[in-house]
Amino acid sequence: MSKKTKADLMISKLIQEFEHVNSNRTRIQWEEKALLKLINHYERINNFEKALEVIDFALLTFTVKSEFYLHKAQILIALQKPLAAIDILEQALKNNPQDSNLILYKAKAFCTMGEFATALNLIEDIKRSQHKADDVEILLVEAFIQESMKDYDQMFYKLQEALKLNPNNTEALEQIWISVEISKKFEESIRLHKELIDNNPYSYLAWYNLGHAYSCLGMYQQALEALDYSYLINPHFEQACMDCAELALQENLFEKALEYFTEASERFGEDSDLSVNIVECLIKLKRFKEAKSKLHKAITQDPYNDELFYYLGECYSEEKNWTKAIKYYKESLEIDPEREEFHFGIAKVFEMTGNLRKAEFHYRRASYCGQEQSQYWARYISFLIKNNLPEKAQKALLKSDKVSTGADLLYCKAAFHYLQGDEKKTISILEEALVDDFPQRHIFEELAPEFATGQLYTSMLKYFIAEIQ
Repeated sequence: MSKKTKADLMISKLIQEFEHVNSNRTRIQWEEKALLKLINHYERINNFEKALEVIDFALLTFTVKSEFYLHKAQILIALQKPLAAIDILEQALKNNPQDSNLILYKAKAFCTMGEFATALNLIEDIKRSQHKADDVEILLVEAFIQESMKDYDQMFYKLQEALKLNPNNTEALEQIWISVEISKKFEESIRLHKELIDNNPYSYLAWYNLGHAYSCLGMYQQALEALDYSYLINPHFEQACMDCAELALQENLFEKALEYFTEASERFGEDSDLSVNIVECLIKLKRFKEAKSKLHKAITQDPYNDELFYYLGECYSEEKNWTKAIKYYKESLEIDPEREEFHFGIAKVFEMTGNLRKAEFHYRRASYCGQEQSQYWARYISFLIKNNLPEKAQKALLKSDKVSTGADLLYCKAAFHYLQGDEKKTISILEEALVDDFPQRHIFEELAPEFATGQLYTSMLKYFIAEIQ
């Protein structure tokens, strides 16, 4: 029998015994350890009502045990009842006036009330009276107070100090990323977590935090390696697995992303959102048959997930089965008519099948639904230019200028001015676009092929290629 099964059986037995004793109001002597196991169990599953019931029962017998008072105070603070927590802590302090943990929780309670000065004064009292300036628990509470005060720099430094004293402190490792993300101390976080890993190469949380710091600095390969180590060390760490998958997908490492998403599905259980992730990878890998099979199965379990229908539309579109593609795009739009990618998908199919009126409608809707994203405007404007609708193209360009920016829009604008006969403006805008994003020049070349094959454009390209090199 596994350790987990034994533990589960033990907890079940304790629950039954406690319920029997409590319901019959039987007075029997319980061991302190057994009651603490019950309390920890109820806290772990967030059943605070039952946890408080066990604590109150325990306090009838163990009237001077600080641990039960601490558990009760912790729950009351979590339930946003700081005054009740302070009251229970003051009762406990009558029996144990020098118990620093009781005072620390009292500081946390005052902190949750916004009484930051009182909370910090209690911390200073402990430091002076008990000579504990470098105590990890004190530093953790100080970090909690700094977080509540929104001083994330100081929160980071307190947690860093705590980790230098105890590199394996789980609470500090779990909390420090909040301070890093908001204070932008990514370089400092990398240095700290590398040091922690040197001391303990198997600290999965240190690897996890390191990965996120790398990711925020755009160092995606290093980030993926660090997150991968985190998951390898602790294969039960679901978030690390999902973060690996999402980062791999972001970096177009579709095989690797598929591997992680599949692992997450098998180990932690599949849902429709995870099915969507897996399908997205399969489509990128052009494994349409597998993708469709998975989507049809997922739809039977979650018939209101718009993305499942959208990706079916994508599959059939890739296979040039226009009728089915339109069918499933329409179903996705029936569930959510404001999703820009759904309009964009169906617009492309209508354009391919020659239904230009509907294509124009959905390209416009995609642009307005995702108005901050330049790619939708660029495709809409390109469509209007190609179909000789200059007035509409001009209006779309003016609208896009107010809500979005991007080199793709500059290329569209350059092409528009060229076709209107304004070569001077064309060159000026084109120079800006080439500096911003040289590879996207194909947008202009498709819209203005005559200019793109001329000597002037060729000379411009040679100049920019020389500059890049």
